Amino acid sequence: MDVRIVGVSLPPPVLAGRAVLVGMQRGRDVVSARPVTGETMTFDAELNVVVTADGVDYRGPWVQGKRGDRFLYLNWGQDEGAGFVGFRRAKLMLGVLDPAEMASAAAGAVLEGRLSLVDACGGPVCAAVRPPTIRWTLHR
Repeated sequence: MDVRIVGVSLPPPVLAGRAVLVGMQRGRDVVSARPVTGETMTFDAELNVVVTADGVDYRGPWVQGKRGDRFLYLNWGQDEGAGFVGFRRAKLMLGVLDPAEMASAAAGAVLEGRLSLVDACGGPVCAAVRPPTIRWTLHR
C-alpha cells in the first residue's frame, strides 16, 4: 500500500544560519531530504500490511522498529557541506492504526498521515507521534 505523509504548519526554514532539510528514512538512509519550503510538504513511501497468527504487522523498506512497535521516521537535518547531518527525528507510530481496517484494505488503497511539522515550541516536530498529533486516514 502507498503511504503519503502530508506535513502542514512548517517550522522555520533556517536554524543557526543553515537551511533546515527534511526527509524520510529508508533503512538507514535519509531519502530525498529537501529544504523546508512552501505551506505543506508531502512524502511518499510504501507499506506492506502482513496478517500473521499474532495479528497485523507492517513491513517494508520504510518501516522501522520491531514487531508490535513499528513506525516511519521523518528526519530533520542540515547540509554541513558533506551532505545531510540529522539533528532530530519524528517517529510516526503505526501501532495506532486499526488492525481490522488495515487488514481489509483493498489493493491500491492509500494511507495518509496528516500532521503539523511544528512542535509546541515552534521547532521541527520530533519524538513519537500519535493521534491527535497525526491523523491517519485510509483512502480506499
